Amino acid sequence: MNYQFIVALKDLPQRQPTKKKLGETEVLLIRDGENVHAYQAKCPHAGAPLEQGALCGDKLVCPWHKAVFNIADGKMCDPLALADLKQYPLRIENGQVLVNPKAMSPAAPIGSGAASPVYVVLGGGAAGSAALWTLRHEGFKGRVVLVEREEDAPYDRTALTKFVPSGKMDINEVPQLLKGDVLEHIERIHANVARIDSKQQRLIFSEGGELSFDKLLIASGGVPVKPDLPGNDLAGVHLLRSRRQTDTLLKEVDESQQIVIIGNNFIGMELASALRNRDIDVTVLARHSVPFAKTFGEEIGNYFYNLHKSNGVKFIEGEIASLEGEHHVTGLRLKDGKIIAADVVLFATGIKPATSFIHDLPLQEDGSLQTDDQLRVAENIWVAGDIATYPSAQGPLRIEHYRVAHQQGRIAAKNMLDYAIVYDRVPFFWTTQFATRYDYVGHAEEWDEYKLVGSLEDKHFMAFYGKQGQLAAVSSCGMYTLSAKFVALMQQPMTMQEGLALLEESHS
Repeated sequence: MNYQFIVALKDLPQRQPTKKKLGETEVLLIRDGENVHAYQAKCPHAGAPLEQGALCGDKLVCPWHKAVFNIADGKMCDPLALADLKQYPLRIENGQVLVNPKAMSPAAPIGSGAASPVYVVLGGGAAGSAALWTLRHEGFKGRVVLVEREEDAPYDRTALTKFVPSGKMDINEVPQLLKGDVLEHIERIHANVARIDSKQQRLIFSEGGELSFDKLLIASGGVPVKPDLPGNDLAGVHLLRSRRQTDTLLKEVDESQQIVIIGNNFIGMELASALRNRDIDVTVLARHSVPFAKTFGEEIGNYFYNLHKSNGVKFIEGEIASLEGEHHVTGLRLKDGKIIAADVVLFATGIKPATSFIHDLPLQEDGSLQTDDQLRVAENIWVAGDIATYPSAQGPLRIEHYRVAHQQGRIAAKNMLDYAIVYDRVPFFWTTQFATRYDYVGHAEEWDEYKLVGSLEDKHFMAFYGKQGQLAAVSSCGMYTLSAKFVALMQQPMTMQEGLALLEESHS
């Protein structure tokens, strides 16, 4: 198909992503000086409108989940997207911008082929998937092996607490993290690892057999914590981490039309929000009734508490002593003697690193592995995701964020290819509560300065958390382009005043 007129160059604003249509094709135009680039208009991760993204230097940041793309060639620089932007041929003639609506072919083929060297990725979650994608897209031509205990991984676990329980997505529609162009160049082994022999560089499987590797990424993720309480093995008592666990839980919820969630962490509260969308009777039991106060502070924590209460979620403050029932759970006995009726129970009491098979590498107190600044734990062995404790300016950190796992998997894979990249990314996560997304950029375990700008009730606000004058974190709602800008700009130290000035500038 020939080049077609799309816009006059004089009408295209400088450094402002602009969406235009060519027939049925939506195109994102980015003008930088006298150069113009044309890309797909929606983020390849979840379809976010990229015209609402933030341009920071030579990067475009997705407004929703903060994938980062190079504006010169559309290459993905930072997940969540495990894809580059489709680019459209463009030329400028007589002040007119002309675009060919047939996208260009990828610049470089995916690496594949040789039987050696052998690079193994242990775990097919967010970190493992990002690593697999990166190895192949960086052109690695050796043997890539994914070792995974779940047959249907890798898939997007974030859908399990957001879209599936709300009824907006069937369990069989949960998106895969990797497309066929990558999967067809990866060998899969469905197995449980009994132990790693780091000296001999081999994995020993519980089912028998072993696999030798030249380089290994351990990305085994986390396992849900089930408190050691009487009755925790009764039927009707659940954990939520996998697609299978979610399917089993939701079938029981559909039959019972009620659930008691023990714990008010993000998994528990996202599930509560999603189930209330289907009018399920939801009770949340926690030691402290205000959710997320440790992350967002008391003011925003109370906002979430009231938001859930106004949408019909019931809260009980207390500690569980035991689960009651003969074969199937019938209730929860609290330490004060009170009994709460329950026939479907979910423990949303956090996760622990899945490292029980690791015996010859030193584990931290919490079961994680301490990495160096390039995410390496031993010669030819790297770690990424929920099991990684890594050095930072704030001291050793272990952060259980989905995007952090993606970022670490990508950087670990590049370091397996000898790039020697330091992991120093600013953490970001989002949570969905009653169909509204809330963003959080940075990491603040404690703060001595806090300022909220905007309205919690109108779901349009930005809160700043400072420590000794420096901006540690920003939480927000309804300001997705600006939060995308903070993802990029907070890579360099910012003061509280600089953060507040950026907000004021965005309103001017």
